[in-house]
Amino acid sequence: MKKIGVHLGLMVLLLIVLATGTLFFLRVYTKHDGELVKVKDLDGVKSNKAIEVLESMGLEGVVTDTVFKDGAKRLAVVNQNPAAGLNVKRGRKIYLVINTDKVPMVMMPDLAEKTSLPQAQSILKRAHLRLGKIIRQVDASVRTKNDEPVLAQYESGTHQILAPGTLVERNSEIDLVIGVPANYFDSDSTAIDVVDELP
Repeated sequence: MKKIGVHLGLMVLLLIVLATGTLFFLRVYTKHDGELVKVKDLDGVKSNKAIEVLESMGLEGVVTDTVFKDGAKRLAVVNQNPAAGLNVKRGRKIYLVINTDKVPMVMMPDLAEKTSLPQAQSILKRAHLRLGKIIRQVDASVRTKNDEPVLAQYESGTHQILAPGTLVERNSEIDLVIGVPANYFDSDSTAIDVVDELP
C-alpha cells in the first residue's frame, strides 16, 4: 500500500514538472511577453518599399500572390494579411498580394453589324474594355437617329479595324462607327466625329 502511495506521488510530481516545463517552453517559443507592433496600412505601396517598411518594424514581408486590379499601381500592394491596424509580435510574417506589372489581354467582342450603340457599350464593359470615340456616319439602311447600329470597331485613334477575337489589353479604348440617317446632321446633334465612308 505504501509503495502505491509513493508511486502515485511520483507520478503527480512528474505531471506537475512536465506541465510547468511545457507552459514555460510555450511562453518562450511564442514570445508571449514580446513587444507588439501595429501593422501599417500598405495598400498602394510598391512591393519593395512595403517590404522595407515591414523590416524596419521588425516584421517580415512575404509576397504570396500577384493579381490584376483595375486602378491600382503596378507592383503595389493590393491586399495584406494580417490587416492594417492589428497588433502583432515582432518577427511575424505579413503576407502581401501585389498588383501585377503586366496588363492582361482580353478578347475583342463582335460588335459590328450585330449590335446597337447601347448594346455595344454594355458588351465592352463586360469585356473590360472602354468606349473610345463615337464616329457617326450616314448609312442608307438607318431610318431613325435612335437606331444607332454599330458599323465598325476600330483600335482607338486609328482606322484599324479590330476583328472579333483579337486580343487587346484590358481597359483599352475601342472607337465605334455608328450609322445615322441621312437627315441626322440637319438637326442639332452631338456627333463627335464624322467620316464619309469606311476605309
